[in-house]
Amino acid sequence: MLRATTLEDLRERLAGRLVLPGDPDWDAARGLGLRVAAQTTGHHASALAPLQDTVLLKTSGLTGVEVDAATRTARAASGAVWLDVSRPASAAGLAGLAGSSPDVGVAGYTLGGGLGWLARRHGLAANSVTAIELVTAEGRPRRVDHRHDPELFWALRGGGGRFGAVTALEFRLYPVPELYAGWLAWPWERAREVLQAWREWLPSVPDEVTSIGRLLQVPPIPEIPAAFRGRQLVAVEAAMLRDQDAGAGLLRPLRALRPEIDTFAAVPPLALSHLHMDPDGPVPGGVGEHRLLGDLPAEAVDALVDTAGPGTCSPLHSIELRQLGGAVARPAPGAGALATLDAAFMLFGAGIPAGPDAAAAIEARLATLFERLRPWDTGRLYANFAKGPADPRAFFPPDTYRRLQRVKAEVDPDDLFLPIHPIPAPTP
Repeated sequence: MLRATTLEDLRERLAGRLVLPGDPDWDAARGLGLRVAAQTTGHHASALAPLQDTVLLKTSGLTGVEVDAATRTARAASGAVWLDVSRPASAAGLAGLAGSSPDVGVAGYTLGGGLGWLARRHGLAANSVTAIELVTAEGRPRRVDHRHDPELFWALRGGGGRFGAVTALEFRLYPVPELYAGWLAWPWERAREVLQAWREWLPSVPDEVTSIGRLLQVPPIPEIPAAFRGRQLVAVEAAMLRDQDAGAGLLRPLRALRPEIDTFAAVPPLALSHLHMDPDGPVPGGVGEHRLLGDLPAEAVDALVDTAGPGTCSPLHSIELRQLGGAVARPAPGAGALATLDAAFMLFGAGIPAGPDAAAAIEARLATLFERLRPWDTGRLYANFAKGPADPRAFFPPDTYRRLQRVKAEVDPDDLFLPIHPIPAPTP
């Protein structure tokens, strides 16, 4: 809690009024009906609704991670980012179900589902959560799990932070005795050949393998490794829960294409934090969006390459096809609101605007790309990758959506908490 002298200093510095407990108008001021929007990091931070009369609650100061190697569990305060978990877990030969960016907040990522490098083997991160601590709209701290407030616990795991201000998560960690991971990359003139070969390779790999087929136009910035900097490439990234010999055997069909870059090696779990080469901090001004695909036939790969590959003058810096399936498609016992992603692939495209008209060009190319691949679009979306306005009914099956509405009406009847994609109360 802030000291009184600090609050008095703040009162003197503010252009508006600061009302404190003990002030004559304290009771009137705290009944103004302000809403609350919680945020940890700058990822996915763009406001999709007006924020007038809204308090931005920054939880980034709630840091702290505890890793229990004996029980293979971790507790992360809501201000922790995944690198805070991955470092101590990796030292113990364990891994949480982190995503591709090391500084994404553990809480927001996990509450939204959590799709990471180990998902095809262990499922979405939300379904490895064992307990959640939060403050609900009535101002009461609560700890929920399978036995205590199980309906709220269900809703939070995949339903997002729309039910309260989460202060900590507890979740399972997984042993990673062997891990083989890296990149294969070729000049992007070979995009069609490589992506078709990758597509044909996928049915032969087990759930312990998660891979991404990717088209890249890499900016010439110093933070990028020299081998990739300023290049146009087609690449395959993968993480394999296999030793080096077994992993190399699985990769043999792709290595037969003679990649120009090959970074695969036996690595510790911590290496997954930077495998995707996401920046170490949020990047301002990026424009991106996604779709979930039910299938990826040869015609779909051709449509992608013809729309945004070599010779198209595409403004997109990255297009990726993330392989789903495996445990991502199998609901685990006791799973949360987002038990699975009912799709075979996630398509994500993004660009960094370099001028006043660049954002519009990126959005137009994404629209064209998604239209070309519409025959394979499932019509569903994944909330953590929905960068623009989206109907939240697209995130969940109809029965799940209605159940989330009922939980929201019960725990936050006055709609105090403002999430990125609001779910309205059920119609009477």
